[in-house]
Amino acid sequence: MQVSVEAMNGVERRLTIGIPQESIKPKIQDRLKSLAQQSKINGFRPGKVPMRVLEQRYGQKVREEIATEVIQLTFSEAIAQEKLYPLGEPRFDLKSDLKNIEQGFSYTAAFEISPDITTLHVDGLAVEKPVAEVTDADIDTLLYRLRQQRQTWNDVDRPANKGDRLIIDFVGTIDGKPFTDNEFKKVPLILGQKDFIVPGFEEKLMGASKGEQREFDLSFPKDYQNPTLAGQTVHFVVQVLNVNESELPEINEEFIKLFGVEDGRLETLRSDARRNMENELKSVTREKLKQQILGALLKANPIEEIPQSLVKDETERLLKTRQQEWKIQNLSADLFIEEARQRVKTGILVRELMKRYDLKANPEKVRQLIDKFASFSENPEKVQEYYANEEHLKELESMVLEEDVVEWLLNRAQITEKKTDFYSIVENQPPLNKY
Repeated sequence: MQVSVEAMNGVERRLTIGIPQESIKPKIQDRLKSLAQQSKINGFRPGKVPMRVLEQRYGQKVREEIATEVIQLTFSEAIAQEKLYPLGEPRFDLKSDLKNIEQGFSYTAAFEISPDITTLHVDGLAVEKPVAEVTDADIDTLLYRLRQQRQTWNDVDRPANKGDRLIIDFVGTIDGKPFTDNEFKKVPLILGQKDFIVPGFEEKLMGASKGEQREFDLSFPKDYQNPTLAGQTVHFVVQVLNVNESELPEINEEFIKLFGVEDGRLETLRSDARRNMENELKSVTREKLKQQILGALLKANPIEEIPQSLVKDETERLLKTRQQEWKIQNLSADLFIEEARQRVKTGILVRELMKRYDLKANPEKVRQLIDKFASFSENPEKVQEYYANEEHLKELESMVLEEDVVEWLLNRAQITEKKTDFYSIVENQPPLNKY
């Protein structure tokens, strides 16, 4: 077997592998002889079928099968010999006529490898740790929001103010033409929430009254998740069907018991709320630190060339995730390419870090994580299934290792604290950066 390696663009490599006659011809002959013992062909006794007949009937198929087997075997041997570690599926190209491969043949295999990380800066990465406490005022805000969740709405005959609910019909057009899903009926809209379709929509309806119609233009951001609307100016026609005023429930024993507080006491509800909020604050702060340290790692170790096969896979994964989260099926994968690139780069650096510093998942932490999942299960005996299922076990080991890598980096980081408040932290969470 002859092997040559050619460096293509960036991280792409191409192997040319030559297979000599003595490595292929005997395999084809042996396969045909084996078929002679098994084949039933009219006019010939089993085992007596002439080779020329077998060649006519099975020659092409046998050559295809043997060529595939030899390529798979020799490719594995070649990358081991050359110490190459392909990412994604290689692209094979047979350079010889399949009819004559028993005389020897050659093929190429093109694939991508991980970029070579010559230096890895991991010490003194700068991160900013948000610091906050759960205050009585934060708990008051939470209780108010809990009351809002169970508010009732009463019709009013006056112009709408902030906090009122409108029931509207609306139609959107671009350059006077409709687009997919451009018309909606009886849509509830609470003025002041600032999360309806596009910034500015609610402001245009402030002061509107029942039966009023308003028209206005709004421009959508260029990075808007719906590609049909991204960067477009849409003309809206809105019909106000009704104006509702909120009525909040009292915080009494009946209200408090709705949240699982059996004694119905406000002190107990506030105590439970504080404990839950402190746990959330701890979790979100940890996630923010994780995002910062991984971002700092990438900034300190810029990578120019990355495997496009990994970017493609990550882009498709992000697309499917966002389609489920946003419940929009006609999203364009192009929206997520840059995010995918950043995630792939981070993943490459993290894997290099794990290899260079020999970081491995702590078995005890894996066991604790499995026990934690089992505690939430109706059947705790399922814990054994995690140990028996190699795929599940690897997934849990990856989760543990991810946290260990972050902790390893944070122990070497330059951390400064920034005092803030509870809601500034928990209501501005970055997206998860899975590698």
